[in-house]
Amino acid sequence: MAWRCSACTIPAKGDDPLEALSGSNGLCADTTIVLDQDQNGRTLYVRGRDVEEKETAVIFANGSWSQLGDAADVRRSSERSVIVAAITDHSEPMSPIEIADATGKPRPNVRQLLRKMAKSEELYKIGTKYWTEPAYPDHTDHTGHREEDE
Repeated sequence: MAWRCSACTIPAKGDDPLEALSGSNGLCADTTIVLDQDQNGRTLYVRGRDVEEKETAVIFANGSWSQLGDAADVRRSSERSVIVAAITDHSEPMSPIEIADATGKPRPNVRQLLRKMAKSEELYKIGTKYWTEPAYPDHTDHTGHREEDE
């Protein structure tokens, strides 16, 4: 039986492009960089022990590679981008009704998309409102008191 690095027990198939790499040859890398292409375009994935995990949208044009930005931001649908922009412009968490009113989108559609965005951690639900970060610094509890006041 050949020796195998325990960190390289990655399955050969899956949704994650880095899962396509196989550790079956007994090789183990501290940092892995994968250039992948799918229906959304080309993405450069970087993972490693000493680097921050990153997914960057890239394009090859005129004989050189260019970064387009964070893959999640570049690939975000226009509907999702409008919602994120509305919340960011408002500068505080918003309810689904406030978001629907601000974007001019139908309330049921906004509610459904907000649930999906929260599940994928594009937005975070704070009480009954949504925000772009996991916690809102000026968040108050249901009694109206700030958490730091208690």
